[in-house]
Amino acid sequence: MVSKPDDQLARYLAAEGIKWKFIHPRSPNFGGLWEAAIKSFKYHLKRVMRGINLTYEEFLTVIVQIEGMLNSQPLCPLSANENDFEVLTPVPFLINRSLNSIIEPNLINIQELP
Repeated sequence: MVSKPDDQLARYLAAEGIKWKFIHPRSPNFGGLWEAAIKSFKYHLKRVMRGINLTYEEFLTVIVQIEGMLNSQPLCPLSANENDFEVLTPVPFLINRSLNSIIEPNLINIQELP
């Protein structure tokens, strides 16, 4: 007997420890914060992808650049001083330090293929 693909997926996700949490259908406002983030991501992705066919690597690059831009948006000012321009962004929560520039991958230890 062949099991349904949904059953296989559910077993796989359970084995990986992935748990689903759904928003109650009558309370869509509970997911407003991440829905706004998805809306921003889609907006920028549509603007970049308009009429362009990208390779897989180019597409990943676009996604990472949009992610970096969204994660660099200010959440709130760090002080009440109007001359202080430092702001709190999501980056310190994600990588545990401030992001001063785009992180480039370390290519020194990559071995060439034969």
